[in-house]
Amino acid sequence: MDENALKQEIMTVDERIAAVVVCDAPTYEAAGKMVIDLDGLKKKIEAYWKEPIEKAFQAHKALTAKRGEMLKPVEDRRKTLTQKISAYLTEEDRKRREEQRRLDEKRREEEQKERDRLAKLAAKAEEKGKIEKAEALREKAEEVYIPPVVVVPEVERTTRMDEGTVSTVKDIEIEITDVKAVLRAVVDGKLPVSIVAVNDAKLKKAIKDFDLKALDGVVIREVVKGQFRGAK
Repeated sequence: MDENALKQEIMTVDERIAAVVVCDAPTYEAAGKMVIDLDGLKKKIEAYWKEPIEKAFQAHKALTAKRGEMLKPVEDRRKTLTQKISAYLTEEDRKRREEQRRLDEKRREEEQKERDRLAKLAAKAEEKGKIEKAEALREKAEEVYIPPVVVVPEVERTTRMDEGTVSTVKDIEIEITDVKAVLRAVVDGKLPVSIVAVNDAKLKKAIKDFDLKALDGVVIREVVKGQFRGAK
């Protein structure tokens, strides 16, 4: 059977099915026979396309393997370079943050030192009865502010070259060690439900295996389906 003959048979079946109404035992039997006929037509179509698909698959498989052989050393070397770059950038960022903390702490200490100095002067002025001067010194102490020094990264966020651009992006790495703990975080609202993907087929099997009639968050409906097997 050629492709045109198969298409013609599909059109014939389509016309027959359009008129089918299942409303009693005879029409149920007739519809069941048509399903079996469709299964037979399906087998014919699969048989017709089996060989060309297999040939195309083998050709695709061979070409994909050759492409993979050429890509692997390039991808491996790229991975090595990006890991070295990431290690350098991560270490530089650690140093920058550490230096920033040191400078911020130094600034806070200097601010506090100046406040203490002004507070002592205010106390001495008050002892001498110079109330206005004491108040002015206390107000000055409250306004003490030393501008922060911002540590600039050694590497610019974006480096432009003739070949393209190289940019730095902060990211994180994760490793799941307790799936139940992650699920509890979802239930508690700490994480969005969208991070969880429920496998419908596995859920359906579990419901059937445990013979569950009801389950929170799931609508369970009993349905009766037909099973069809052609004569051997």
